[in-house]
Amino acid sequence: NYWDLHKWSVENIPEFWKEIWHYFNVIASKPYEEVFRKTGKGFLDNEWFKGAAFNLAENILRIRDNKIGLICSDELRNRETFTYAEIYEQVKLYAAAFRKHGLSVGDRVGYYISSRKEALFAMLATVSIGAIWGGPLPYHGSKVASNIMKTVDPKFIISIDHFQSYGEQFFPIDNLSAIAKGLPSLEKVIIVVTREETLRRDISDIPHSIFLDDFLQSGTTADGTVPEIIFEQLPFCHPAIINFTSGTTSEPKGVVHSAGTFIAQFRDFAFHLNFKTGDVVYTPSPVGWAIWDYIIPSIALGVKLFLFDGGPDFNVNNHTIWDVFSENKVSTAFLAPAFVESFETDNIRPKPGTNLDSLRTVILAGSPATPQEYKFLLDNVKKDLFVGSLYGATEVFGAFTGFDFRSYSYTCECQVPALGVDLHCFDEEGNSVIGHRGEIVVTKPCPTFPICLWRDENNSKINQEYLSKYPGVWCQNDIGWINPKTKGLVIIGRSDNTLKQYGERVSPNDIYLAISDMEELRDFICVGQDRYDGISRAILFVKLKEGITFDPHLKKKIGESIGKELFYNVPEVILEVPDIPVS
Repeated sequence: NYWDLHKWSVENIPEFWKEIWHYFNVIASKPYEEVFRKTGKGFLDNEWFKGAAFNLAENILRIRDNKIGLICSDELRNRETFTYAEIYEQVKLYAAAFRKHGLSVGDRVGYYISSRKEALFAMLATVSIGAIWGGPLPYHGSKVASNIMKTVDPKFIISIDHFQSYGEQFFPIDNLSAIAKGLPSLEKVIIVVTREETLRRDISDIPHSIFLDDFLQSGTTADGTVPEIIFEQLPFCHPAIINFTSGTTSEPKGVVHSAGTFIAQFRDFAFHLNFKTGDVVYTPSPVGWAIWDYIIPSIALGVKLFLFDGGPDFNVNNHTIWDVFSENKVSTAFLAPAFVESFETDNIRPKPGTNLDSLRTVILAGSPATPQEYKFLLDNVKKDLFVGSLYGATEVFGAFTGFDFRSYSYTCECQVPALGVDLHCFDEEGNSVIGHRGEIVVTKPCPTFPICLWRDENNSKINQEYLSKYPGVWCQNDIGWINPKTKGLVIIGRSDNTLKQYGERVSPNDIYLAISDMEELRDFICVGQDRYDGISRAILFVKLKEGITFDPHLKKKIGESIGKELFYNVPEVILEVPDIPVS
């Protein structure tokens, strides 16, 4: 059964990853000499597939036929498709222009772009050359984006001029002048044009700026042909992608992922997520979140990648995400639980007659899910839908957990640890515990882990953040517990998110769960407050639905709902607020 296979995979790590390498026929110009060896005493002091030379983009672009491999759409119902052959030709064009302008191994390409075809082509062209792909989210303003770009220090920036998401208009082009200044290595700012107004705009205030079409044209030869892609052959540990964390435990960290982590992504797609040739896989993630980069290699398995430029909880003239899924025959959708909550709150349900026959799986990821979100999907979307929680992180390419479609999936539980991942919950003494809360840790090496944190001298930050709490293991700084009956993992939240009220621990996530089905509440957030005398208390802020009044009766009802689930952990203060900030 699955558990036998998992046990073998974590007890025989080199053999397991050797099997994965050969199962997926990794394209390599030089074979590996050794699958795994320790290079030091530290958890991350490992060398994987020593001696091998290959290219990430070459392995992703292995299919080059005339079947559809990419679907692009947005909130305004614009839609494009590309065959695998067309994807390859576009990447070839981008790579030729990058090389013409001097991009080489180890250089950085900074992105500031929404989830579009141009982002995919530029990303694959970047890693085909051996350069590194990294940058801020497209929603970031000039200060935050500048800070991240200065850290990345890119040679090129590729940016969108404008995009719409969550019904709002964003204009990254307005921030480019401020972002481009003070970047010592910057040689080109490539602007993707989506509006006629952009072509009429004077862009001389943006240093080194050029429109995308002009940039791509410069890569062609005199007779208009495009040079073939030269896939740089590089070691497994060569840096390919920098993703920045959300900064919940400290300042955002630039996590550097190696070119070789795609073998763990292949493991996920084929064995845990059940992707099949011809499947349409949807992600709403913007460029900059790890899930966007994570899903790209799926096209190597014959999947149709569906990039959606916008927020899932949109409603434009009664056209919603469920219509998008129907029109594009989506089979697997990645959704954050917060979006599902918005679907229910804003009544975004499939209309009668909406054909969702193709939709098999909804993957809830990004934060802990609630029973209410599972119930909404099964009651309103499809009764035979597979709804599952997936646990991953910006710090790993390849999830910590996966699905075994032959077994039961229980509400709010991450079904099984991924193959090759030795996942445990540790108590404060470092003992593995089942049925009790603990820190989620991985105790054995895995190629999914990062090479390092960007500009982290002597690995001091990565050691402090992830490797100091329990020596010899990776600590993700999340709290969870393993159900002894089902073996499923329940994610509670960030370990540093635990509050104390009069000495008793309070988890905001537990409080949210207790009030998640209260019809009067639209949103809520619980924080801790330290008094002058050192005593701490919990404060719950609530945003009410329209027409609801915050009175003593409702306040009592909220407290009783929490008390029923958590006994004495009712926040001392419950206050109404007009709005809740969202990151």
